[in-house]
Amino acid sequence: MTDPASTRVLLVDGSQLITEGLRISLHRTHCFRVVGIAHTVADAARSLRGTPVDLVVTDFDVPGAGPLRTVRDTAQHRPGARVVVLSNADSPSWARAALDAGAVAYLLKTSPVAELLPLIVAAVRGAPATIDARVGSLARLPARMPPPASLGRLSAREFDVLAEMAKGLDNARIAQRLFISNDTVKTHVKAILRKLGARDRAHAVAMVLSESSDSFVTT
Repeated sequence: MTDPASTRVLLVDGSQLITEGLRISLHRTHCFRVVGIAHTVADAARSLRGTPVDLVVTDFDVPGAGPLRTVRDTAQHRPGARVVVLSNADSPSWARAALDAGAVAYLLKTSPVAELLPLIVAAVRGAPATIDARVGSLARLPARMPPPASLGRLSAREFDVLAEMAKGLDNARIAQRLFISNDTVKTHVKAILRKLGARDRAHAVAMVLSESSDSFVTT
């Protein structure tokens, strides 16, 4: 996949403003063919099942499920497609999780369009796995690096809960975002603390962020 003009793109974000802005910018600047727009995980999954795509540009945490669900759905339904994750969070652990889930780039939504679009084009053309230079002050990761040991001990749902904890959300808000009960969140939090050997929620988040940052290598 080397020609942006022949690249079929699915845009996935809870904000209509963001998806429309990306659609216009991608078409005007590089003539990408945006063949689908989705605002929820369910919409994205339907698009992936029904529409051939070469590139998925998705938010880290799309409404309707836990973080990176659309990245995993792409790997299942369109294994040849490349995935670029856009996020508001300059979190090394989230960047690592995105690439480990199968994304080829983790970019920040706060980037100027003039900087963002060339990185998306580079991803289409097969550039090495990339994260925004402002994330942990690092620019690149080798593709498919092993996850940090701490994250490797967590289940997929426990990681979802940990990602929400890192945003500073309380149990009630986490339950609402992940569509689970408060009691289930409490059970996951206890398991996270036990598996990580953390004193409390803040300690658990700090441990994973520190370990993820130490595992990055620059080029």
